[in-house]
Amino acid sequence: MDYKLKICSGLLCLSLIGCSTKSDIVIDDFESGNFDKWTVEGDAFGAVPASGSYAGQQNVEGFQGKFLANSFNGGDDSRGTLVSQEFNIERDYINFLIGGGMHADTYIELEVGGKSIYKSRSVVETETLQWMTWDVKDYQGQKAVIRIVDNQRGGWGHILIDQIEQGNKVKSVFMVNHKLTFDAEKQFLLLPIEDNGPESHIQLSVDGQDIGVPMHIRVAQAKVDYWVPINIANYKGKKVELTFDHVKTTDIGFEQIKQSDSFDFNYGEQYRPLYHFSAQYGWINDPNGMVYHNGEYHLFFQYNPYGSKWANMNWGHTVSKDLKKWEYMPVALAPDSLGAIFSGSAVIDKNNTAGFGKDAMIAIYTSAGAAQTQSIAYSTDNGRTFTKYDQNPVLADPKIADFRDPKVFWHTPSDQWVMSLATSQTISFYGSKNLKEWNKLSEFGEGIGAHGGVWECPDLFPLTYNGQTKWVLFVSINPGGPNGGSATQYFIGNFDGKTFKPESMDYPLWLDYGRDNYAGVTWSNIPASDGRHLFIGWMNNWDYANLLPIVNFRGAMTIPRELHLAHNGKHLVVANPPAKEMLGLRRDAVKIENTQVDKSYKIEKLLKDNQGAYEIEFTAKVGNTDNFEFKLENLKGENVRFIFDLAKNTLSVDRSKSGLIDFSNNFASAVIDAPLVKKETYKVRLLVDKASTELFINDGELVQTNTVFPTEPYNSLIFEATGGTMNVEDINIYNLK
Repeated sequence: MDYKLKICSGLLCLSLIGCSTKSDIVIDDFESGNFDKWTVEGDAFGAVPASGSYAGQQNVEGFQGKFLANSFNGGDDSRGTLVSQEFNIERDYINFLIGGGMHADTYIELEVGGKSIYKSRSVVETETLQWMTWDVKDYQGQKAVIRIVDNQRGGWGHILIDQIEQGNKVKSVFMVNHKLTFDAEKQFLLLPIEDNGPESHIQLSVDGQDIGVPMHIRVAQAKVDYWVPINIANYKGKKVELTFDHVKTTDIGFEQIKQSDSFDFNYGEQYRPLYHFSAQYGWINDPNGMVYHNGEYHLFFQYNPYGSKWANMNWGHTVSKDLKKWEYMPVALAPDSLGAIFSGSAVIDKNNTAGFGKDAMIAIYTSAGAAQTQSIAYSTDNGRTFTKYDQNPVLADPKIADFRDPKVFWHTPSDQWVMSLATSQTISFYGSKNLKEWNKLSEFGEGIGAHGGVWECPDLFPLTYNGQTKWVLFVSINPGGPNGGSATQYFIGNFDGKTFKPESMDYPLWLDYGRDNYAGVTWSNIPASDGRHLFIGWMNNWDYANLLPIVNFRGAMTIPRELHLAHNGKHLVVANPPAKEMLGLRRDAVKIENTQVDKSYKIEKLLKDNQGAYEIEFTAKVGNTDNFEFKLENLKGENVRFIFDLAKNTLSVDRSKSGLIDFSNNFASAVIDAPLVKKETYKVRLLVDKASTELFINDGELVQTNTVFPTEPYNSLIFEATGGTMNVEDINIYNLK
């Protein structure tokens, strides 16, 4: 090589090295101890940078030097903004340390030419700052401004920022606004899920246009527990893009996202019920929009199609002609700019009061965005598709944070639609002629019933007792149930089209004393020729709902039940036995001879082919025993006990040895008690389905619904009596399919 060429090459190398090693430019590290580079608004950040934690704040860690920007000044309810001086972008990246809350209104934002380029918040709720990086290669040479914003009140309503600098190296493991682009060729995008991983915020767009609102999906970071689909069949031949709010470079999941024409999952996993409704995959909670129309029972429900934990509230949809077999339908209502689709109801507008068409099916639901408001949507094709009303919301009250779960019915005497709405610790009643314009009628709940948690999912309807019409009001409450967590209380009284007035009774009264019947409501539009009030509930409890030892789906519904008023010997109750259609599930009846129980009596091998779905019925004649119990047991000794304590007047369920219980400390921490009226005879029906027990005493006068997770089916039935003998008669066992 020529000597001059060598020199030139060397100089070129030095030049390149020099370019790649340009020093970082500190925009601000707050070590001056003042905000001289910022315009300060509000009181959240104080007059000067913080030296760590403020009073009442957890210990702040991970910042560099002595000072940082901390908006906890004055607590989480303080608000304010820091706006930087204008600066030139001279490097490939802007790195900074960030911590605090994850709220949409606590963020740091980069503006270039007056346009927002990046808006980032902490990816977890933490007082430990972590590096985050913005890629600004495309904006070099342009002028920019940084805004640090805290516009959030309440828990974790603060942000922590330090060491904002320009550089040519990425310091963060987080990629901000990371995009994956696909040429849509198949039906689905399949995403790998880590069930206990943090949520990724993902926006779907097609040919540059956003589709819907961002989804919250737990894309796998370290392991893949299962997959979920995003349906892209309608976008074939177009550019489909997923934009991740934040992604870690160490995550394994986002690179595994793929297209597929099929979506396979284990529908028959161990705890999948055989005759209760559960979603094909994903999470479910409250039943919604239950209505009978054109020979079909419609059941809508709170649904997350993108994971088995609560998030992304859609209205899922299923229909049945007989309340036994359910057909899966496409999602009916998806989140929009007004928010997620929370609980509500559906009616058939027989007289076209809303103007959407005679016999239109109209859904009334809560839009849960920045505030909770009530919206409507209509269907003219028997619930197969819905159109949202273009002037939603139809009812709002910004003064009430918990303002949700509208249950609507037509009240003929007052010639209006009546809505029962959960309003924090009360139920408010509204009236309307057209489902679009609502006026407040009255409010109920102060000083009566249980108030240990928020009131939810009301339902007001009439029942007849001894020829007299009485009105029943359901109110679900969480927490505050009789055995902890979620439960449904009720009131019996009168309703005149404006005001509900309860009868004097020993409230609270509970529809179901078990741990796993919540947010249930009744079907509307049941034909007059039928005359029944049919009910279904969510078979779960918020104490442990997200933790159930299940993979592809979480949650199921109770069996449908028929509501009627009955007298239990002490007072009126809302009895809720199984709907008569459940008798049609019975197969392969096994009859056991009547027996007298002296201490113990065991029936081995209940069924030859026991798949964990069966019904047991019998009559218990108490005799001279002080208390008795029966229990289900499997070969591993796992059991669930049903204990009748006639001295204490309690019916208790003990699931402490029922199988898997360690997934939650709240699951089997205590026996589950119900008040028992002492009688000489108890008629018992117990319906078991893989992971649930529904116990009905005396035609549903007393009910306990409790989930269980045995590692193999219970296949023995054991009776025990204490302090005397008892008779068990009319014992029948049925396979249920």
